[in-house]
Amino acid sequence: MPTVVVTKNSNNLDYGGMFQPSSRTIELAVDYCGASTPASLQLVIDDLETIGWALTVGRPIGMPPDGVGAYDRFELGRPADQTAAEGTLIPYVVQSYRGAIDGGSNNIWRVSIVLSLVVRNINQAEDYPGRNHSAVSITSQARSVRAYRIGKMVPYDGEGAAAGELMLPQMTWNGTAERFNNTWITCGADDIEGDKIDINGEPLTMPVEQTAITLSFVIREPYYINYDSTTRTTGAMWTAWGKNPSQHLNKRNSTALFGYDAGRLIVTNVDVTPLDMEFRRVNITLVDDEWYHFDQMPWSTAGVVPELATACTGDPLPVPPNLVTWHAKYVLWVTPIVEGFSWSTTDFPEDVWDFFTSAVTIS
Repeated sequence: MPTVVVTKNSNNLDYGGMFQPSSRTIELAVDYCGASTPASLQLVIDDLETIGWALTVGRPIGMPPDGVGAYDRFELGRPADQTAAEGTLIPYVVQSYRGAIDGGSNNIWRVSIVLSLVVRNINQAEDYPGRNHSAVSITSQARSVRAYRIGKMVPYDGEGAAAGELMLPQMTWNGTAERFNNTWITCGADDIEGDKIDINGEPLTMPVEQTAITLSFVIREPYYINYDSTTRTTGAMWTAWGKNPSQHLNKRNSTALFGYDAGRLIVTNVDVTPLDMEFRRVNITLVDDEWYHFDQMPWSTAGVVPELATACTGDPLPVPPNLVTWHAKYVLWVTPIVEGFSWSTTDFPEDVWDFFTSAVTIS
């Protein structure tokens, strides 16, 4: 069996940037000392495992100790997906290895092993510069709506709105039923008020402002925490976001979030993309809507033609008198989106929630 030396070239650490893994390359000089030298790298790896080395892609490395002691795993770090409750150092993982016979000796193989981990710290004592892997992107957009009424959006207070004011949809979170109530026909005064802009019951098409907020952070798929682990460890973030990420779609914030009223933000997209063999970047898109993601619907007793009321009154009547514009008499808010979500700091990796709160919160 060969003798193995960890060379000085192994004293390295490549610090990864935002959403990038850090890595370290371990170089082994495998000396067969005049014995039959293997012709292939796989045979060298087999010999290393025979003398006690643990070397498997997707697991931490294990260098056997001299005598009694623990295996050397070379590099430890805090993964970027860990919550505050999971804050422990764990070993880097074998990403790949390669090897070749030393050009100066036919008896020595040089094997390079790449260890990597998406970490929030650059070593065991110093915190990762800046913040944990996270990012925020905020953009504006618009959706086209059929509008019967327009005006300044004001909360419904049980009374009619003032001139030029449009009452907000009423939404009450029902924690028992886990849904919003009052999301079909809303506003106790039977009308949302506002300035009437429909023409003879036909709405006008207009844009409604929206703000798209994308929150990005890191999760890790179930992994082997040690070179000799028999089962994979599943982190809290994988359970929350890696399993069936579509469960978060088309839900409203059930409580105030980032300064936005309850029900105003909807999850429209959850995108999970790989960073390396184990880590994933999660991008969550929340959309704020000027109309709270509602649409306007005229009331109709017949179900076809809404009841109309003239708004062209006065003395004298408009000239010519047969050109009278009528408007839908009652207009209501409607929406099919009634499920909700509630997030807090424990739903994200450590420090990420604080960053999101500071970056997104409106005053």
